[in-house]
Amino acid sequence: MSASSVTEYTDNLSENGKKYVSDFIGFMREQYPQIDSKICFSMPMWLAGEKMKDGYIAVSAAKNHFSIHFSEEGYVTNIARMVPACKTGRQCINIKYGDDESYQIVKDHVRDFLLRQ
Repeated sequence: MSASSVTEYTDNLSENGKKYVSDFIGFMREQYPQIDSKICFSMPMWLAGEKMKDGYIAVSAAKNHFSIHFSEEGYVTNIARMVPACKTGRQCINIKYGDDESYQIVKDHVRDFLLRQ
């Protein structure tokens, strides 16, 4: 069953998943209050424009890590060079729970990404 709201999504996560996903949601709400979150592809997502083709950022949780998704694969590749402890997916950075240093680096690049869109 997929979540229909951001709250429902976080409510169904493990303790670690809830901690980090909720932190990222709080970060986005504080830094980018003009961008509303919504559930898309079964995860919280923020659109940089009117449509997904304009760019997006999303967050999801897994058993041993959480992922921050960017709409541009090349942008993920660039961030990955700065966080060698993290693995990447096609359009996401996978951050192990507890790796707060890598998490901060990725959060620092969210602003750059949104400004480029």
